[in-house]
Amino acid sequence: MFSPDADIFFQEPQNYRNPPGAYGVLYLLRRDIFQCMGIDPTTKQPIPHSTLWPGAMAILAGIDLLAKYYAGSDEMGKVGERFRSFLDVYFKPIPADDLATIYQLRNSLLHSFGLYSENTYKGITTKYHFILGQNLSQFISAQPSDVYVVDIRELHKRFESAVLLYKNDIERDTILQRNFTKLFPKYGAIIIG
Repeated sequence: MFSPDADIFFQEPQNYRNPPGAYGVLYLLRRDIFQCMGIDPTTKQPIPHSTLWPGAMAILAGIDLLAKYYAGSDEMGKVGERFRSFLDVYFKPIPADDLATIYQLRNSLLHSFGLYSENTYKGITTKYHFILGQNLSQFISAQPSDVYVVDIRELHKRFESAVLLYKNDIERDTILQRNFTKLFPKYGAIIIG
C-alpha cells in the first residue's frame, strides 16, 4: 500500500494477529462482520451461529467509515451525501432509488435499532418499512405499502467488493491518498493491549 497506515487499515480479515498492537478499524470491523454473518474470518468457513442484524449494522457503519475517507471529510450534516456518493461509485450497478433505500436502512438500524425510517424531500415524505432477508433473488426489492426487502448476504458481498475496489483506487489516486491521510488519525486504528 501507499503508506504503513493504509497497510494496517486495509489488512485482510483472514490475517489474524495476536495482541498487543495497532489494529486497523476497517480490519477489526470486517472480522466482526464475517463472524456476524456466520463465517470464520480467518478460514472463511461456516461457523455454527450468526447474528445477521448486528452484522447488517456493522456493514452500514463500515460504509459510513469508508465514505468519510472517500470524501476526505467528516463534516456534520453531510453524512447522507457522503454515504450515497460512496455507494454510487463502489456498489455499481445500483439504481438511484436503492442508494436512498440503503441510506434509510442505515438510519433505521443505526439510529433506532429498528426497521422503520422516514425521509422528507421537497415536501414529499417517503416511508420505509424494512424486511431483512438472506439469499434472496434480488438485493433490494420494493413492495407495496412502503415495504423494502433487503438481502443482508448480498449487502455483505457488495461491501466486501466495495472495500477491494476502493483499496485499488486509493493505490492509484493521490486525492484519495490525501483524504485517507487526513482522516486516519481520527478513524484509522486502535491500540489493543
